[in-house]
Amino acid sequence: MAKREILILSSWYPTKEQPFLGNFVVRNAQLLSEAHNITLVNTIPSDSATELSLKENNTQGYREIQVTHPRGGNLYSKKRWQKKALKRTFLETDNFDLIIGHVLLPKALQFVVTKNNFNAPLILIEHGSYYRPEFRHKWNRLHEFILQYTRKHFNEVVAVSPFLKQDMKADFPQHEINVIGNHIDTEMFSPGKEKSNSHTAFLHISTLDPSTKNPQGIIDACELLKQTENNFHLTIICDEDYSAWQKEVVSKGLSEHISFEGPIAPQHLVSFYQKADAFVLNSSYESFSIVLAEAWSTGLPVISTSVGIAHEIGPTLGIQTEQNNPKSLKIAMKAMMENKTNYSQDLLREKAMQYSELVILEQWIQLINKHVK
Repeated sequence: MAKREILILSSWYPTKEQPFLGNFVVRNAQLLSEAHNITLVNTIPSDSATELSLKENNTQGYREIQVTHPRGGNLYSKKRWQKKALKRTFLETDNFDLIIGHVLLPKALQFVVTKNNFNAPLILIEHGSYYRPEFRHKWNRLHEFILQYTRKHFNEVVAVSPFLKQDMKADFPQHEINVIGNHIDTEMFSPGKEKSNSHTAFLHISTLDPSTKNPQGIIDACELLKQTENNFHLTIICDEDYSAWQKEVVSKGLSEHISFEGPIAPQHLVSFYQKADAFVLNSSYESFSIVLAEAWSTGLPVISTSVGIAHEIGPTLGIQTEQNNPKSLKIAMKAMMENKTNYSQDLLREKAMQYSELVILEQWIQLINKHVK
């Protein structure tokens, strides 16, 4: 089968200030480059830029084009510069068989302009949390316009989890939303040696964003657990500034039970998963949650609220907890301390293999074949 020429655009993309923002887009592009020729385009607003500047990286089957442009002082100026930046990328490209746009807001208008420019099918893959009912009513008029105008141009809509798909249904009534998850490296994230912890080792990895990850609830649960249990420790890994949370831990007298690490490169996270007994997630919302897939892949049961792929969790995979309820989390952590050896690594790995590179790539190949003959 001949390789297809595929263009990928995104509303989220890693930056110097936030190197992990939208990194799933880069990972998805690199995965698809194993089967097709991929061009990844990103237009970047900058307060210091006065003109357009282009940067390109090109390896076999995979090409990144970045155009930095002035941010613009008002809405009209911003849109004008964005349009100029996108047109500049068109000069560096030829024809494409398919266009994939990651995340509707705020750049979906670019997706449609690009579709019209190349006269190619357009697939939207959504990772965003803004479809959640408590956020949906906060959309402004521009966001509503973007949705109303662009959705009729999508040949296919993809959600990264059934959980997200359910929240998206009302906004895409004319689409049969497909589900293709994010992928993980199941070879790298694999079980380690038999654990020899003298205590129960819990692990949490996130940005510690108070509005979504709810780290306060995790700390409060540990404080409650400490009242009856002493033989546990939680390692929190974060790439953001966690100094305020460290002070919170000290103020509650939990320094012996909670420690912080980070930033840590993905390949170095494996040993932390392998040494832990269970993974803890306390989010109010996740569209997918890659850390849960990585935990299962390393043979770790999880304690999680019913979000993202944890919405599917059964007793062989871990324990579900209630949102915004430290007592519920404390009870689950205590139950895990008592039953951590009862989980089968084989069953946990079996779940994780649903998100392996091989499985997710094959799902994408089938979807691409559907739109490109």
